Amino acid sequence: MSAEVLRGRRAVTAAVLLVAGGALAIGVWASGDHGFAVGLGAFYVLAALGAYAWSAGTGDVAAILRVGGDERQRMMDRQATLVAGAAVLLCCFIGAVVDLARGGDGHPYAWLLAVAGGTYVVTLAWIKRRT
Repeated sequence: MSAEVLRGRRAVTAAVLLVAGGALAIGVWASGDHGFAVGLGAFYVLAALGAYAWSAGTGDVAAILRVGGDERQRMMDRQATLVAGAAVLLCCFIGAVVDLARGGDGHPYAWLLAVAGGTYVVTLAWIKRRT
């Protein structure tokens, strides 16, 4: 792989971090918490620089950060994503139960669980149709 292509692939993860961090910082800035917005922006710039530097390495994580890697590394990425998603869904479920127990309506957790369940069903149907 050429050095130019490698740099471009390394830049993908850094760019995603910068865009996501910028969006969060803008949202916080708009809420009026300017100090936190600047700190958040600085954190995401450092995270992007760290990811870019780490992706220059030769290990499994570096390959994943380059949005590349072999089949084994892509499987590691999928498994880590699955566990992270399951953890977030468990937290949403616990949040909904606690909110309901306190007399609330379960929001925003119930809404997030509905989105996750709907996405799961649609994706499963789409994958089944493709295979």
